[in-house]
Amino acid sequence: MKKRVRVYRPLTGGALVGNLVLVVVAICVAFILGLTQVSLSVVLSNLVVGMVAAGVLAYIGSGWAMAGIALVFFLGPVVTRFVLDGAQLSIRVWFMAILAGWILGALVRRTRDRELPPRGSEERPVLQWWVRGKRFEERNPTLAQVEAKIRALDGRDRTLVILRDRARELDLCGDAATGILVFRTEDTKDESLWEVPFSAEVDDQDSVETAMGDVSAPVARGLLVDADEASSIARGFHGGRTVAGSAGIWRGEDVLTVRPSLP
Repeated sequence: MKKRVRVYRPLTGGALVGNLVLVVVAICVAFILGLTQVSLSVVLSNLVVGMVAAGVLAYIGSGWAMAGIALVFFLGPVVTRFVLDGAQLSIRVWFMAILAGWILGALVRRTRDRELPPRGSEERPVLQWWVRGKRFEERNPTLAQVEAKIRALDGRDRTLVILRDRARELDLCGDAATGILVFRTEDTKDESLWEVPFSAEVDDQDSVETAMGDVSAPVARGLLVDADEASSIARGFHGGRTVAGSAGIWRGEDVLTVRPSLP
């Protein structure tokens, strides 16, 4: 089953006003109908408890929220009837309170979700690169944009390029002139799937200092590929294909011991 990704779904001004009007109407109806059955204090207590319970569930917004709201609706009468001695509850007020609370909780959640990627962007590849520690980003990049960022790696101001496509990820770091270290995986959640395409026999005694994000570390020269080979690997990744290095692929959890550090 595909995991649901939370994204920002903005509301138009009209939709926001409409939701707030619905909240006001629900509260007014609760008072009008409730006061024909119970006292003002009971109406107020029913409103507060119902709105808080529904608001919290709407704010959490998990897949179980709807089941939770149904449970709250039926649990209110049960608790007041069999558990809380002397407590009163108006079904009309309770229903309106849950409706108003759910809308308010969802609106608050929308406000908090503004920091999330916009709706639809979670399905697109994302290209990220760093210049002097500052991150830049391009959504749904072209292949030309990806290759340009790879060839711009200079080992000083530009040391890291990342291409993400849902669960897939391609990290490239180093210097296009002297050697690029490439990390690739088809699923970032499975550490055993990370791999490094390499260009020559790996000799730990023959290493070169390689910039990876905001850190620099000695890396076996054989693990580095040139800019042309890195671009070929990126083209394969961009097209959903796996391209090996000229000398093969190193894969497994040990790959993570030389992963780049993000600025």
